[in-house]
Amino acid sequence: MRLQVSGIDNSITLGVGEISFDSTLGCYYQNIAPAIIHINNKKFASLDEHGIPYYISGNEKKYSIVLVIQYGQMCFDLMKKGIDEENNFKKLLKCVEWLDSKSEFFIGTKIWRSESNDQYQLDDGWVSGMYQGQALSLYLRAYQLLEKPEYLNSAELIFKSFFITYEQGGFVRKDNFGNLWFEEYPGKEPSFVLNGFIYAMFGILDFYRVTKNPQALAVWEDCVNTLEKNLHKYDVWYWSLYDQLKKELVSYYYMKNVHIPLMEIMYLLTNKEIFNKFAKKWKKSLNNRFHKIVVQIMYRIRPRLLKIKSNAKCK
Repeated sequence: MRLQVSGIDNSITLGVGEISFDSTLGCYYQNIAPAIIHINNKKFASLDEHGIPYYISGNEKKYSIVLVIQYGQMCFDLMKKGIDEENNFKKLLKCVEWLDSKSEFFIGTKIWRSESNDQYQLDDGWVSGMYQGQALSLYLRAYQLLEKPEYLNSAELIFKSFFITYEQGGFVRKDNFGNLWFEEYPGKEPSFVLNGFIYAMFGILDFYRVTKNPQALAVWEDCVNTLEKNLHKYDVWYWSLYDQLKKELVSYYYMKNVHIPLMEIMYLLTNKEIFNKFAKKWKKSLNNRFHKIVVQIMYRIRPRLLKIKSNAKCK
């Protein structure tokens, strides 16, 4: 089924990509290349005259840091698979050059700032742990591909951003139990978005693989520990939740192409059964007709129930 309004194609599958701990980075941990259809079909996003992806919001052309990063990664993966290598190589370079032009130096790190976000009540200028992590993965691959020291220097500066706390203007938090988190949306209240945290982790793992930096390995292990202790909070008996703040049910597309493959990837990377457990559980829910009906109902009533519960606590 295709959702023509949003441009998201539910028929595609973004499964497990290349799982490795080798120092040479190959394709991304998740096979996100099929998602390039969302840009090629010009329904979700389009390319400008310079080959940089953008989307339309109202009548305004909008550029998204994460969209450019992910498009660059798609081009890298397609090139590695031998698909239109020269063209995808050029597209990758354009994405990295564009990202360089939009970056900022902040407290000895390299960051990208985002525009305001109403959903999490973020003003202009917030920094996303997910974006930083995926940028780290992209720059490291560009470095190994072109052997340009400036790309490795950029990666080292991006890595340093993973030590800038929310209070300092960054995205790093610890919860009440001392668990380490990287916020995709660093608002006043912790949201702890599941997929954003894991994609940030992949960047840390890539940095360790390339540099063998022991600090990066320690951070990766801390993050795995955080996931092990908190993964159950993203589960309801019939589906999965996007974050720990709003606790919204994810869409069918997200369940199929984000949460399930991320669990499968984490299991392959760590061999920890908890990730395999939730991958299997959520896959069963995805294919369960009754669960799908429950989800459609809960999409409508769950936000109201959570609001009533929240109001009751405030009284």
